[in-house]
Amino acid sequence: MPSFRNTAAAGLGWLGLVWLLAPASPAYADYPVAPDVVVFCEPTLRHTLIDVGTLWRSQTGIHVRVFTSPTWALLAQIAHHARDDVLIGEGDANAAAAAKQQLIKPATMQQMGRNRLVVAALGDKADDTNAGSSPAAAALASIAGKQPIAIVDPWAATAGADTKKVLEALGVWQKLDGKSVGVIGTADAVYLLTQGHVKLAIVYATDVAANPVLTVADRLPASSHPPIVYWVAETAHALSPNTTKFIEFLHTAGARQQLRADGLEISP
Repeated sequence: MPSFRNTAAAGLGWLGLVWLLAPASPAYADYPVAPDVVVFCEPTLRHTLIDVGTLWRSQTGIHVRVFTSPTWALLAQIAHHARDDVLIGEGDANAAAAAKQQLIKPATMQQMGRNRLVVAALGDKADDTNAGSSPAAAALASIAGKQPIAIVDPWAATAGADTKKVLEALGVWQKLDGKSVGVIGTADAVYLLTQGHVKLAIVYATDVAANPVLTVADRLPASSHPPIVYWVAETAHALSPNTTKFIEFLHTAGARQQLRADGLEISP
């Protein structure tokens, strides 16, 4: 009796035989690709990377393809051989995991910038200059239970866990917990705010910079939660011949200026 493998190959024909005998993982060295650079990054950085990619394309003519998910999910995709050239991740733990799983080239890893948690509201960005003039704790506590506030759930994302630490440090977590609108990410908080469903939202500075109708109502103290640091690295199986050049471009004066304009804190 013929084996299942032989029967399947006979039924599928020559193409079926080739498919059955093909290696499970791609042969990266022989994989033909366009010169485009594929970038994986955190969702809150999408607008920033699109802006930087547009600047890069204006100078090189080469496209940048941006895909977003939380860093832990990006690592899982790369581990399953998703095409990616540049990874921009968040936090030391994720950086260590990426290196341990041999998903990146550790020698290429560099710090890219920092983000901040802010209290966002609808309004003119000219008002941002006055942000922080009143204590965040007093501002949040004054509307707790009176007007809805969007907050990322602590279990859902790093932004939520960090927000809880900030609000606990400010002494207002108990007043806001259970009286706010819980969401699974800052993008959802931004949506509720722009649609008028909440009065305030605690999001990243990059979220506010990406949305023209939002303003920073207050800046939450960075000392009350771990720093939100992003790093960039070339993936272990990067295919684009322009991968290294793009990472180098991120540290040019023009790119750094754009990153700052989009809400990131960039060291001199």
